[in-house]
Amino acid sequence: MFGWRRRIGYITPSVMETAAYEFYRFAPEGVGLVAVSCNIEDWRPDEYARGLSQVDARADDLASRAVDYIIHGGGPLVFSRGRGYEQEIVDHITKRTGVPSTTTIKAAVDGLHHLGAKNVAVASIYPDETNANLGRYLEQHGFGVTRLASHLINFKKIYSVGVADIYRLAIETIKSSPGTDALYMPCPQWPVCDVIDLIERDTGVPVVASTAANFFSAFKHLGLRDKITGHGILLQSLSDGNVKP
Repeated sequence: MFGWRRRIGYITPSVMETAAYEFYRFAPEGVGLVAVSCNIEDWRPDEYARGLSQVDARADDLASRAVDYIIHGGGPLVFSRGRGYEQEIVDHITKRTGVPSTTTIKAAVDGLHHLGAKNVAVASIYPDETNANLGRYLEQHGFGVTRLASHLINFKKIYSVGVADIYRLAIETIKSSPGTDALYMPCPQWPVCDVIDLIERDTGVPVVASTAANFFSAFKHLGLRDKITGHGILLQSLSDGNVKP
């Protein structure tokens, strides 16, 4: 049976591209990914609302496929509504389906807390307004925000950002924000997981990326403690408990 050990459901706001590829590079043996999409088209409030309007139907789809955990993707859909909405949507999905769940921004905040982060820099592909909303949201959760940087790109071309550009953005963001003790790189559509390990080794600063945080949350809840190396300290800490790059 596919996903004979555990099956992880994923509600992606748009087309799933890099996240599935990255998942299968580090997923423990016997753990499968079951994904459905809300097919939003842009960084606009009306598109966010359209995506959120489909959550019940997509969560029901996943529950009918016997998943063991549900990840609701799409950070901007949730953090644009301010602190507290992340828990509302998680509670709603869990109550509706009977399946434990998280949402992307909650998984990221949990990951940052797990690493002991206090002062966080952000390197994203978001427009300025979306980045500003994210910064306010992180501050509402008690983090100091040392910088909000962005490699802005068309919504449907996020996959095309090269790993060299991702690496440079991360390094420049960390170097220009003294006191940063973690870097948050939101959105699973660009291949951040390819260079997390290098960024951490070259800077000594832990990196929380959406894909790593989402599946860290799922693996931790499901009791999966397989050794994962080469994809950042957050996933590695599942097996060894180490939270230092």
